[in-house]
This record gives sequence, structure tokens and C-alpha cells, in this order.
Amino acid sequence: MLDTIAIIGAGNGGKAAAADLALQGRNVRLFEFPEYRSNIEEIMESRSLKVTGAVEGLAHLELVTWDLAEALRDADTVMVCTQALTHGRVAHELAPLVGAGHLIILNPGSTGGALHFAHVFRQSGLKNLPTFVEMSTLTYGCRANGVNVDISVKANRVLYGTLPASAIGSVGPELEKLYPGLRRGATVLEAGLNNANPIIHPPITILNGARIELEGEKVFFYRDGVSPGVARLIRKLDEERMDLLNALGYPSQSDPVTSVEQGYASSTDYFECYKHGPGFQDFRCPNSLDNRYFHEDIGMGLVMLCSLGELLGVPTPTCRGIVAMGEVLSGVDYFAQAARTLETLGLGDLSVDGLKLFLETGEFSISNAG
Repeated sequence: MLDTIAIIGAGNGGKAAAADLALQGRNVRLFEFPEYRSNIEEIMESRSLKVTGAVEGLAHLELVTWDLAEALRDADTVMVCTQALTHGRVAHELAPLVGAGHLIILNPGSTGGALHFAHVFRQSGLKNLPTFVEMSTLTYGCRANGVNVDISVKANRVLYGTLPASAIGSVGPELEKLYPGLRRGATVLEAGLNNANPIIHPPITILNGARIELEGEKVFFYRDGVSPGVARLIRKLDEERMDLLNALGYPSQSDPVTSVEQGYASSTDYFECYKHGPGFQDFRCPNSLDNRYFHEDIGMGLVMLCSLGELLGVPTPTCRGIVAMGEVLSGVDYFAQAARTLETLGLGDLSVDGLKLFLETGEFSISNAG
């Protein structure tokens, strides 16, 4: 495992992962969908990436392609570095090409990515599923432009889990050599609930909606967009996230504490963390409200948290309020769309104990149901 790695997605995260893993001596193939070929055209001939920052060097890739079957040929590991909004498509296209011997890494998993892939694979008729790894967040703070990749942060603390959970003992040692900042979680769901994007992005986006629509990239997302009131809203959402972790029996800590441990911030105060954290300073606002901070972080992330709250009997009023506000501003009925809920992931009939058993084994049984 982890000798020949096919990386799916050649955006910022995919290029950072490709460069880092190649510099660590792995055989790396970088894949991008044909309609986004502009992401890889410049590097197809040289198959090289120049990386600076927390990781430095000239990385040589084994293959750069928009042919998915070619990227996966003889690869033992697949690392998916795409937005959650494309997870469904990636999973459907991977299903005929993977088997039980593969390791599928969701970097990041975006709260439920591994469960989403497992559901699609099962629906596609794949009886013996691969082992999945879900990262709580992308392992890099990075930006890429053509052949140049700047990695400002290689995260010092990223929680991850495996599906089945029992596989972490065999997968962990080799994975942690590549990413010393990884920390083992009990399950992929614990890892997913440590994804803070749905907690941070929607409050900033909603409360800065006018500035985003009128000024767009002229405004810095965190340093211009975080005020004491915005920070209080982030804190309330974060408390509900921690309540869900605690209800499942998982440890919890506030996201500012995690941000300090990861290297993004220097203060555990919610306002100071995001307003002045060094790792948050250079991110600019999107140009409209039609963006993934709504469609992914609200429509998938927060909707998933609300779904878990219903199963666990944990109130999520702030979470529901943010989803409702996002629906008004975007014109999208995220609750009705149900892009990522326990039900749409094929887990809606499970009891709490049944869900925990599934996370441990990766298998359904009659006794799992509630």
C-alpha cells in the first residue's frame, strides 16, 4: 500500500499532495477530469511540479493524465482531493475500477465522504469494498498556479479514521510516515465531525453577503470578514458540533484549539483565531454567493450535522438556523435536496448502536437496524 498513488483532482490540494508524496519517493499519478484539463496541461510534458514553503523541491510525477483507467492501472492507493460536491461523480467513476485491495483516501473527507463513497460503491454492485480513509481536513494550506505550488502549511494535526475502523492498525503506520501530523480517530465519523469548514465558512459568508456580492475578491475572507459577532456565531455552531461528538462518545475540542495545533492560528480565542491567525490571512472572498461555502458547507456539511442530531437526540438550533438562512440567500432548498444525510448515505434505518457497529465493521447486518 501507498507505493503507487493515483491522485484524483489537480486543484490546489491535489497538486500539493502530488508534489509532497512524489518528493517522499512515492510513484504518483495525477488525474484531472477532461473538462478541467487546463489544470494539468502545463505540467503534462514535464510531469514536474515546483513546490515551495513548508515542502520544497522539484517533484517528478510518474504520470499526468485525464484518463482515469490509466491513472489507476496498477495503483494500490487512490487519494481523492476534490470538493465534496464532486464526490458522487468521482465515486461512480471509480466504482468499476477499484476492488477490495485498494486503499481509498478522502483528503479531505468533508464530513461523510467515506460513507458517501461506500454507499455509491455498494449501489454499483461492488460487494467487497476497499478500505477507506477519511481526513478531517485537507492536509495542506496551499495554492497552486500552473507548475508552481506553494504549501504555506502542512497541517500539524489532522484527525483521520478508517472504514472499517478496525483497519486503522494496518493502514496507520505507513500513512503516518507520510503525514506525521495525522492523529488517529475512532472512526471516519469522528474524523468527519472534526471538519470545521461547515462551522467557519457559512457564518462568515452569510454575515458578509453584501460585501461578497459587491466587492468579491477585493475582500479578504477571514481578516476582513470576522468580527466579534461573527466569531460568536461560529462558536455557537462549534458547540453544537462538539455536542454531537460527545453524544457519540468521541472526544471533542474547540476548533480554535485545533487551528493552533495545526499551525493556522496562534490564539484559541474564536475572534483572534480567525481574524488574526497567520494561516487564515491570505484567503480572499468568492465573487458571489453561488459558491461551495453554501452548496458544500451548508448543503452537505451542516445538513449532515442536523441529520446526526436527529438520530442522537442532540438539539442543533444554530445549525438549522444557518441552513435556513442559506436556503433563503441561495434559493436552494438544502434540507429537501438532502445531498448528504444518514438517509441518503443508506444509513437511515440504523439505530445509534447499529451505526456504531457499521462504522467498526463496514458491514450491515439485520441487528444493525433500529
